[in-house]
Amino acid sequence: MVQIASSLVQSPRISANQLGEFVYASEKKRLDILHDQKFGNINAAPYYTAALRAVRRSFINGRFFAAALLDEARILNEQNAKTPQGAVKLANNALALRRLAEICDQTNPPAGQHRMITQNAQLIVDDVTISVLPEFVTENLEHGYIAFTKFRFSKSKIAADVSEIVLLLLHYYGQRQSRVGLTFDFGLSKVVDCFSRIVIPGHAIGRHRHQQLHEALALIRWLWPRIEP
Repeated sequence: MVQIASSLVQSPRISANQLGEFVYASEKKRLDILHDQKFGNINAAPYYTAALRAVRRSFINGRFFAAALLDEARILNEQNAKTPQGAVKLANNALALRRLAEICDQTNPPAGQHRMITQNAQLIVDDVTISVLPEFVTENLEHGYIAFTKFRFSKSKIAADVSEIVLLLLHYYGQRQSRVGLTFDFGLSKVVDCFSRIVIPGHAIGRHRHQQLHEALALIRWLWPRIEP
């Protein structure tokens, strides 16, 4: 069962990225993820905010430009960090942009009118509230479709697998955005995994991902009331 969350609910809640991680995480990591989602964690702030902002700035006239991405990476590398950890963070954000620059021609959204999205939306799947963020939404009135383009930044060895779960969640959300004259096109939607330089289109998602997702959601519902401060 999929629905859009219309108000604050008492059901379990998790972000799409963290849900993707949860599917493949160890038992301890799963508990840590749910604890942070339930009670918050000031140390879990988004790590690649600078890179994502740079990606948005590099999007010009419906395309991403390698030169713009490399220039943004250079600017990050030239910034003075206040701490060693800050220097590593800047370096990793710059590296993500350089990796993305190598494949940016493959990441362009389909033809149409494009909107950049900066605020999470919420939907409910299997009684779990999930926050999702398709960074770029494309609407093509001539051909009657809506499509999403999302970027993920992770050095994890399973980043591509996690990205497929995130893309599947965007599929559920996108279906609810369809309206008269515009139908969500999963095949034209994609998640770009920047570090691994992989572009994952919707049509590549296997049916086993659906099973993995719903099994994870069932486990979250069971664990949620048992997670304590």
